[in-house]
Amino acid sequence: MTLKPIDLGNQRAPRVRIWRGQPLHPLEEVRMFFHDQGPVPETFRRLRERLSAAGIPHIFMGATAVNVHGYRRSTEDIDVCMTRASLERFRSEFVGRVYQQVEGRTRRFHDPDTQVTIDILVAGEIAGDSRRQQRIRFPDSSEAELVQGTPVPTLVRLIELKLVTWRYKDWADVVELIRGHDLNESFADRVDPIVRMAYLQCLDQKREEDRYNPEIHDAPPEG
Repeated sequence: MTLKPIDLGNQRAPRVRIWRGQPLHPLEEVRMFFHDQGPVPETFRRLRERLSAAGIPHIFMGATAVNVHGYRRSTEDIDVCMTRASLERFRSEFVGRVYQQVEGRTRRFHDPDTQVTIDILVAGEIAGDSRRQQRIRFPDSSEAELVQGTPVPTLVRLIELKLVTWRYKDWADVVELIRGHDLNESFADRVDPIVRMAYLQCLDQKREEDRYNPEIHDAPPEG
């Protein structure tokens, strides 16, 4: 059966998915996510298995990589990076058979079984805000490290890729990765100089938040 491109408009995924024949409340979906159940975890596992079985080199990015590196947060979609040649293989082997291409988005696909979108990034293309930098690029699968059976960027590369967007939500991920891995100023020497100050800003933010974390120590008195 040939699957036609699906029009999702500007949405990355439906606000309320139909899961196994029933509407799935967003809060229930989040609860399931943290138990590795539900639409997104299932989409991720099936995609990982299909890409591996097909021998298509790839590296998972975005929130998936953040989760694999230890900071658990929910997400609505899957980001995966591959070369242009691998993207063409993905299209020829899977699109129209198990995934649909999203109308007007040449690298965004839709799993009709789970209603989860899959965004494909192209290795070697400029990452983040190209108006601010031209040096940091999306990684090739050869740069991946295998964590929990999943190919993801190294921690250094993941932090660089998050910082180079200059978006607060991505910097928030960096703050949590700093916290989870107990990183400090010395780690700044390992990141690209173009994002070094941004890393140090995130480190300062983490320390400022910790000052008010009662699990670490009592919050400072008001006034």
